[in-house]
Amino acid sequence: MRRPLAAAVSAAAVLVTGALLASALGWAAGASRPVAASSDGGAALVVTAAQRDAQVDDVPVEADMVFATMMIPHHAQAVELSRILAATPGIDDTSRALAAFIDRDQSAEIVQMTDWLGAWHQIGVMDHDHTGSMAGMATPEQVAALDALEGVAAEKRFLELMIVHHDGALQMTREVIVAGNNSWIRALAKHVAAEQQREIEAMTARLAVL
Repeated sequence: MRRPLAAAVSAAAVLVTGALLASALGWAAGASRPVAASSDGGAALVVTAAQRDAQVDDVPVEADMVFATMMIPHHAQAVELSRILAATPGIDDTSRALAAFIDRDQSAEIVQMTDWLGAWHQIGVMDHDHTGSMAGMATPEQVAALDALEGVAAEKRFLELMIVHHDGALQMTREVIVAGNNSWIRALAKHVAAEQQREIEAMTARLAVL
C-alpha cells in the first residue's frame, strides 16, 4: 500500500518531473545547464504511473530544501558582483566574458530552483521556512568597495571575491550530496560543483597574471 504522501508526490510529479527530469537527463548528457521548469506549470509533462510511483522515494528532505533556498541568494550575489564588473570601465575581455557567463548561468539556475521549491511547496511538501548557512558570501562593505573600483583594481578584487564565493558554493554542494535525497537537487549540486570548479581554475589563472 502506498504511503499517505504518495498521492501528493504524484501531484508534484506532474509539476516537477517533466521539466526537471529533462534537466537531470540534460546534465547526464553533458548539457551546460538544465532546462528550467515553467512557473505556470506549462512545462509539466504527463508521466507514467511507474514514474509517479518512483517519485515517492525521491521526496526532498530538509537538506534538499535548504540547499535550494540558500543557493538562490548565494547565486544572486554572484550575479550582482558580475553585473558590477560588467558596468565597470577598463575591464579585460577575459574577465568581462566570465562575468557575463556567471550572470547568465546562475540567473537561469535561480529561476529553476525557485520553480522547484514552488512546485513542492504547492502540494504541501515541506512547506515551511528553510534556513541554513551560505559559505563564501561577500559582505556589504566588500560589495560596495568593488563597486567603487575601476580597471585592474576592480578586476582583481572581483576575482578574489568570486573565488571565495565559488569555494563556498562547493562546500554547499558537498553537504547536500551527502545529506540530500532528491535526484534533481543532487544533479544540480553536481552541475554547480563542476561548473564552479572550472571557473575557479580560470579565475585563479587570470588573477596570477594581473
